[in-house]
Amino acid sequence: MSPDPTDLPVLTQVVGAPAPEDLPTLTEVVAPPPPAAHTLSEEEMRQLLRLLESRLEAVFTQKLSLHLEKLQRLAVKQAVNEFRAALPEVLREILNTPPQSRP
Repeated sequence: MSPDPTDLPVLTQVVGAPAPEDLPTLTEVVAPPPPAAHTLSEEEMRQLLRLLESRLEAVFTQKLSLHLEKLQRLAVKQAVNEFRAALPEVLREILNTPPQSRP
């Protein structure tokens, strides 16, 4: 025999202390815990370290060569500009020096 629905208790008020806020409610989606981290062996750690060092060296070399190339172009351009700026004065000195005192 099933109970009469009118005899069931009805919750009309909250009794006691409120529930802690960190407990999930029925409306919250609770994510499953992350899988346990894989522990690497000593050899795997060495291999990964060698791979990381190799990659870092390649990236550093590439970046350094690009910067050196830019700096070299800038240095050549600056030297040419300085030579062009000094050339008129050098030519004047040569033209104003008597021929017998020229080397």
